[in-house]
Formats: sequence, structure tokens, C-alpha cells
Amino acid sequence: MVLVALITPLQLVAAEAELSPDDHSFFEKKVRPILVEHCYSCHSTEAKKVKGNLLLDTKAGWQLGGDIGPTIIPGDPEKSPLIQAVRYDDPDLEMPPKGSIPNAQIETLIEWVERGAPDPRTDASAG
Repeated sequence: MVLVALITPLQLVAAEAELSPDDHSFFEKKVRPILVEHCYSCHSTEAKKVKGNLLLDTKAGWQLGGDIGPTIIPGDPEKSPLIQAVRYDDPDLEMPPKGSIPNAQIETLIEWVERGAPDPRTDASAG
């Protein structure tokens, strides 16, 4: 006998929205401050001009990505353009452009992506 489980889109959204308290805290205490300090001036709805059509002040923004496509591949920091940019791996994609962020913050972003990029933000909690 074969059992088939049907998952509705609503169930997928609900499952995605459920973060562990640890993941929620990690994002709010460690990841969001890095994004605010180093990324939002060019990659948020508050930016004078959004660079690369990339918004990082909402989860939907990084999921959609910008001119080069999705910026984060959850679970895979090596394939995530955000990580490549902050590491300065590609001379054409060095972010922030005026100087690299501290290594400890890069490691935090790598850990976040390795965790699957848990992000509690919704459109209502942008910023």
C-alpha cells in the first residue's frame, strides 16, 4: 500500500513561518543588526536608490533576489551570492563596496545561511 501525503500551499507557508526560538533569536540578535548596519543603506525600501534591485529588509526581498537572482541559497553558503559578496570572492561583487565587514560578522552570516536562513520577518515586519 502506498500512502501519499498532500501538502497544501497554506501548510507550506505555515511550516516555513515556524521558527525555533533559537533561530528567531539568532536572526534578531546577530543577523538583522549586520544587515541594518552594512546593507540597508543600499538594499532597503528606505534607500534613496535601491542598488541591484535587491532588498534585504524583508524575507521576500532576499528570496526574490535582485538583478543577479536569489541572493541566498538556504543551507548553502558557498552558492549564496550574499556570502560571496561579503567575502569579496568576486571583484565584481564586493559588498559593502566601501570596505569589507569584520570576519566575525561574515561568519555569522555564513552560519545563518547554513541554518537555512531562518528569517522571522514578514512584509508587516520589514526593517
